[in-house]
Amino acid sequence: MAALYTVLPSPGKGLGCFSINSIPIGTRILSETPLFAIDEPRANSSVIDAFSHLSSSDQALYLTLHASDPTSRGPALVVDIFNSNAWQTESRTSILLLAARFNHSCIPNASFAWNARLMQITVHAIATIPANEQINLSYETPYQTLASRREKLSAYGFQCSCKACSDDSIASDVRRARMAVLDGRIRVERKQKWKSEAPKASLQLIRLVKEEGLVGEALGLAFHDAAAGWKKHGRLDLAVRYALKELEICVTCYGMDSPYVETTGRFLKNLQAELAASQENG
Repeated sequence: MAALYTVLPSPGKGLGCFSINSIPIGTRILSETPLFAIDEPRANSSVIDAFSHLSSSDQALYLTLHASDPTSRGPALVVDIFNSNAWQTESRTSILLLAARFNHSCIPNASFAWNARLMQITVHAIATIPANEQINLSYETPYQTLASRREKLSAYGFQCSCKACSDDSIASDVRRARMAVLDGRIRVERKQKWKSEAPKASLQLIRLVKEEGLVGEALGLAFHDAAAGWKKHGRLDLAVRYALKELEICVTCYGMDSPYVETTGRFLKNLQAELAASQENG
């Protein structure tokens, strides 16, 4: 894979990854095998033991990664680096030397995922990224207000200055708080009979996620909820429409070889089969 980005100084964030040329939406920017992974729940001793079993060259590369406490030394530094750079990869937490260089934005332009088929992480462009622009992932879940995000991101030793955290922070907080309420309502409604004529919470969530500029996984999940809602309402035609939208997002975020795409495609095919059967019988 030809290099799509380069690592350069990033103001206030140490180093960051910047596009060399324009990167089209859906492009796989990176696939990487973990340097090592720790089972959850983890102990600091497990991190130190894993580090001790690395080659001297890999240990040297590990020690170049960001540490939130610059005064850390010895085993404390090893643990600090792990806590500042590790990514969740299903039931394990992994160190990825290349992916660790991607910085955070609450409105990311790229998506991080674990591909169990490849046993690698992948990073995909979820929007067209112009040349010389920083490629950002999101370290946190989307339905959090500014105060909550800042508290959690402080563990990484930086303060985010993206649009959601600065110029548009008040409007963003209102949207994200409402998104959290709607998401909770959807989880409850799944277990109850629908009382309205449409999956209103899911449709409102889609609108807010788009307004917030979240065009990746959060939007795909909202499309899935809408598809499931329309199926429960008996509108299989609309369920198929939203499942198609979910699949498009899924391919963009994860790539065609992802098990998530296979699962989403199966969900869509089942809906299409149900729709076809209902039309034949109707």
